[in-house]
Amino acid sequence: MIIGHHATWDVYGCQPSQISFQSDIEALLTTIVRELGLTGIRSGFKQFQPIGVTGFILLEESHISVHTWPEHGFVALDIFSCKPFEAAAVSFMLERELRCDQIVLHQMSRGKLPEHLSLPQERR
Repeated sequence: MIIGHHATWDVYGCQPSQISFQSDIEALLTTIVRELGLTGIRSGFKQFQPIGVTGFILLEESHISVHTWPEHGFVALDIFSCKPFEAAAVSFMLERELRCDQIVLHQMSRGKLPEHLSLPQERR
């Protein structure tokens, strides 16, 4: 049994205009959450001056978070979820929205439990 699915993206060569401001980054994360069929609970974002953003959306399933470095054309994004999701779809959205040169995706399973430690199906 796998409890969680965790993916991280290192996104290089982004257009600075696409990753500099909170409204754009918040809209991107909101779109990702919606497209993956996840459920947002609460969010928090910080606009750095003059440019750059950090933020997160707390999910019913866990979280999505981001930090941007427009001066380097770089974005670090991660999603952790108890619900499986399609990481390739996120990569496609990032490439399309951020107009980047390179995306490095890392995926891992979290909480690999042997069956004897798992709760019965009716308690999940």
